[in-house]
Amino acid sequence: MRFVLTVLLLVLGGLFAPAETVGRVPERTTFNGKEYVRLADWARSRGFEVRWLKTDELLQISNGANKFVFVTNSREARFNNIQVWLLLPLESRDERVFVSQLDLKMTLEPLLLPTRPGAKIKTICLDAGHGGSDPGNRNGRQNEKQYTLALAKELAVQLKKAGFKVLLTRNWDSSVKLPERSSIAKRQKADLFVSLHFNGTASGQNEARGAETYAMTPAGGSSTAGNGSIRGNSYSGNRFNDSNLLLAYQIQKSLVAKLGVEDRGVRRARFEVLRDAAMPAVLVEGGFLSHPAESKKIFDAAYRREMAKAIVEGIQTYKRAME
Repeated sequence: MRFVLTVLLLVLGGLFAPAETVGRVPERTTFNGKEYVRLADWARSRGFEVRWLKTDELLQISNGANKFVFVTNSREARFNNIQVWLLLPLESRDERVFVSQLDLKMTLEPLLLPTRPGAKIKTICLDAGHGGSDPGNRNGRQNEKQYTLALAKELAVQLKKAGFKVLLTRNWDSSVKLPERSSIAKRQKADLFVSLHFNGTASGQNEARGAETYAMTPAGGSSTAGNGSIRGNSYSGNRFNDSNLLLAYQIQKSLVAKLGVEDRGVRRARFEVLRDAAMPAVLVEGGFLSHPAESKKIFDAAYRREMAKAIVEGIQTYKRAME
């Protein structure tokens, strides 16, 4: 009798369980030749709560520790209130929302479900963008190359105080070819590569401002720099896709929190210094030299010290997650 009651309860439990349960196999489909998975199915199968913040526009998945907010039919998303650009747009069909299989593997899982490889992070290569005959972005007589080097030197001081070994791709106003920058880091067996830049724009100078941090675009994904073309080929830097993204996120999060800068997000690009990297690598755009107010901050040594401090804290948070 007890056995019969147990079986009956199990059957009834199955009948009245929610339509989308933890054990449900995610629905799959394709958009523009790319594999997609129903986001709600995937999220619930991993214990995340799913709810609309704004019906058919903003969808959130969350658990006790993390939350991701997505804009439907867009690449825009926010992870724990930091902008993170998807590799492919979220798609919708018949009131169901789908995320690309590529973003599940290369964007959501590295942030929501990170692995701990036990990697030791001791040596960091800092790459001061531009230099020599390449001035970078300009604001009057002020050149980007001056301030990337100044930031790199300040960051080196703070990283050394934090216990890291530091090397620079350039120590003065010299020209260093792009392939050589990543080669320097490889020869010196650096554990991380951080390229430092300041943005600029010829139009909308009063509007464009804020920080953004780039990680290498995975094969098959669309970059958020350049023309956004999708490429299927893989590069050396793609061996560290998960680590690249997590490092970029932690640095971007720290810059936004510590400096109060506008959050332009964690972005993807196939910049040569990221493509050729033999270790986890990111490129930081610390602000806009073309913005009237933000440029004045960049020119200020005290502000650059605070920026360096924020980058150090981002690296330390990443280090704790990896080790």
